[in-house]
Amino acid sequence: MRDKIKKLILQFIHFSFVGVTCFAIDYCLMVLLKEVGGIGYLVSSGISFTIATVINYFLSSKFVFDHQTKGRFDLIIFVLLGAGGLGINQILMWVLTEKAGIIYLVSKLISGILVSFYNFVTRKLFLERGKRHEVAS
Repeated sequence: MRDKIKKLILQFIHFSFVGVTCFAIDYCLMVLLKEVGGIGYLVSSGISFTIATVINYFLSSKFVFDHQTKGRFDLIIFVLLGAGGLGINQILMWVLTEKAGIIYLVSKLISGILVSFYNFVTRKLFLERGKRHEVAS
């Protein structure tokens, strides 16, 4: 039990490092698209989130989750989970910015923190499923 807890903590640290890196890419790209490109904050946020998610897939597969990429199926699962994260991100960005009156830069920080918990739990549940079955066999 103690080894499982250590492994989970270490995995969460790796996940956090990858997540912070990808969030920095997401955030900077969103600001660049909005401030330099003149694109609306929601569209900028959607584009930047999508690009950061693709980068996150490769980094998470290599450094975070205990599975070997099994091809298209894992990529499809990752894309579906990413779409869920994008939906949560966009809703939070809109609610926090438009309804709560928070500047989009702060809204992105809040949504990023909340979406990271969704990402960790769902990716752990759905992308490590094969590893659990192999160990149980």
